[in-house]
Amino acid sequence: MQVSAKAWLDTLSRYGPGNPSSAHGAGEQARRIIGDTRNRIAAHLGCRAERIYFTSGATESANLLIQGYLATLRRKESTRSEIVVSAIEHPAVYQTVMSMKKHGYTVRELPVNRNGVVAIEHVDAAISERTAMLCLMAVNNETGAIQPVNEVARAVKRTDPDILVMCDAVQHFAKLNGSIDLDVVDALFMSGHKIGADKGVGCFYLNGRFKLTPLLYGGAQEQTYRPGTENVFGIGLLGAALEEATRDPAGKLAHVGALGERLIDGLTRSGIAFERLVPAADASPYILALAFPGVPSRQMIADLAASGYCVSQGSACSSHSLEPSRVLSAMRVPPEHLNSLIRISFSPTHTMPDIDDLATHVIEICHAYNDA
Repeated sequence: MQVSAKAWLDTLSRYGPGNPSSAHGAGEQARRIIGDTRNRIAAHLGCRAERIYFTSGATESANLLIQGYLATLRRKESTRSEIVVSAIEHPAVYQTVMSMKKHGYTVRELPVNRNGVVAIEHVDAAISERTAMLCLMAVNNETGAIQPVNEVARAVKRTDPDILVMCDAVQHFAKLNGSIDLDVVDALFMSGHKIGADKGVGCFYLNGRFKLTPLLYGGAQEQTYRPGTENVFGIGLLGAALEEATRDPAGKLAHVGALGERLIDGLTRSGIAFERLVPAADASPYILALAFPGVPSRQMIADLAASGYCVSQGSACSSHSLEPSRVLSAMRVPPEHLNSLIRISFSPTHTMPDIDDLATHVIEICHAYNDA
């Protein structure tokens, strides 16, 4: 998904060189742009605008929320020394949580079933009076598996309302039906480029009951949580991208769902061996994880790239790792599928002919490799 060229040009022409901290006219215009985008995001989420904070993206947001909140607890000499995290979180969350062990925190993992979904019944066993926070993503970035975030958060809050519940909403924000319930989810974050904005901009929401200790110092921007001159162009483009993403969302969702089913139908009719990792009922239609037994992922990715198709083996942030995917291991994916799985991401701009052509290339690659 990408915002239109017109939106890029409009943003560039309107949100030029003004520093939003300056008192002159250009500074006022920059502040207005930031405020407009903040208001638009808040309206989409259903929260107050002052609870939205801009960052450089999801990784920074995750680090600030996790490290910043736990630093606040340590400063208060809190006895909450445990973190609960799902086994399938994005590295930005998972590795940040694991790094907190050096500060004395104990980490408890929420397991997932073979569809990559967290089971509610494991939540009560994972939390205690010492739990500081629980981290659960809305949609897994490798498999598309949708998580029961609201149900998990409600279970947590019934037991202890002072546990901070944080959600990685990167693959959910402005894409899927159903809202994340901010009555029980205390913090969430998103990344601009996932909805068509530029790379290097994102934001997070934080319930006012919870406070962060900044990781950076030197300015009062973003209520001191994220000091430094704001990325006005990026923030303005984020607002434009959100406007486009939320125009006929039901139509976009139906279209990408039809694209995935068209691909599955074409592959099925061809007779090639493949497996859909997560059933459609449990997955975001924007992400399709498929295993082609006997065809190495890297071979499939390289051959499709030569034909102009960009697919991946998993998270782009971990694509150069030689280790088996932590997410797939947590799902207990069979060994024969671990190294033959690819992730296909769909966009509302893709067409049915695009999908038919992709299916043709995948089928040819499978036949060529298995017949060799």
